Amino acid sequence: MSGLSAASYSLFLEALATTSTPKGCFLSPLSIIYALSLALNGAGPSSPTHAELLGVISGAQPAPSEASLNSELGRAMTLLSAPGGEDASFMLVANSLWTNRGTQLKAEYVEQMKTIFQATAGPGGAADVNAWVSQATRGMITQLLQSDDFDAVLANAIYFKGLWSHAFKKELTSERDFKTGAGATKAVPMMHREFEGPDRVPLARKQGVYEAVELPYKGDTFTAIALLPAEGVEVAAALKDFAAAPEAFRALPKCKVWMPKFKVSSSLSLTPVLQHLGVKSAFGGSADFSRLSASGLHISDVVHKAVVEVDEEGTVAAAATAIMMTRAMPMPAPELVFDRPFAFIIKHKPTGLPAFVGVVSDPSE
Repeated sequence: MSGLSAASYSLFLEALATTSTPKGCFLSPLSIIYALSLALNGAGPSSPTHAELLGVISGAQPAPSEASLNSELGRAMTLLSAPGGEDASFMLVANSLWTNRGTQLKAEYVEQMKTIFQATAGPGGAADVNAWVSQATRGMITQLLQSDDFDAVLANAIYFKGLWSHAFKKELTSERDFKTGAGATKAVPMMHREFEGPDRVPLARKQGVYEAVELPYKGDTFTAIALLPAEGVEVAAALKDFAAAPEAFRALPKCKVWMPKFKVSSSLSLTPVLQHLGVKSAFGGSADFSRLSASGLHISDVVHKAVVEVDEEGTVAAAATAIMMTRAMPMPAPELVFDRPFAFIIKHKPTGLPAFVGVVSDPSE
């Protein structure tokens, strides 16, 4: 699934460059990819619309066939939503198709999307779509659409809840300074934990570029990666380097981590992001969605909302990996202090896919 991983990081880095806020940026590339895949399957198979969407979704050159991409995404959806044991972290992925103002979707398309992506379909306005999103994200996102000014909507929602395998103790959380992306210094609640013995966690370091720690969630299916750029390195540059060729993670006998509690949400139009990545024809009169509907539809906007909350117990996030273990030579316990902007990734270990990617520039309330 390396192509999908590459596409995920590419989408995030483009969004970070064009739409980041002072608090940071957080989104689910996976949610965007599933929504775009619903559009891809409705595009004329030999049209520029199809080729452009396929290129962005697959993240690979040459792009795979639509059939192989559908198979990969269908398999990933099953794995992502696989139930864990009691207390295990879990993810819910849902897709839906909505029609408004008398628009008709082609029956063959609807059946195919039900089969591949378990999509539901039916008529509805913004209130119906928002109610569906709210239910799918357990109330974390209550309003995705602002108005009924649409003929059809292809929607995806993702919800994640994970408890840390090794929780941070609340009594060790204390105020510490954090230097925000804007250059201000703010006191924020900083969680702290020493990881050693059976609780040790894997670290990765690329000299002069970044340090990263992997913090597993219960159930061992999902893991968080907190990535701290080296002093003087932009967080986007460090994340781009990590995405292209991550250093191997290795468990050291002991390490100390300080990380702020944070809540980051993003609400953005992805239209400029997708256009910059090469999706052009889908947005204009030359769009070809002839397999989706006979109504001559084109994309008017792509909207995305995401929110993540991290505390001592774990992580909740919503949006409408094999690790080599080697013995390490004895050395002082590394200390990772996340006291400046850092990246935060929620990764699904069986597929290696980054389900959520974010940058925390200002964790203060």
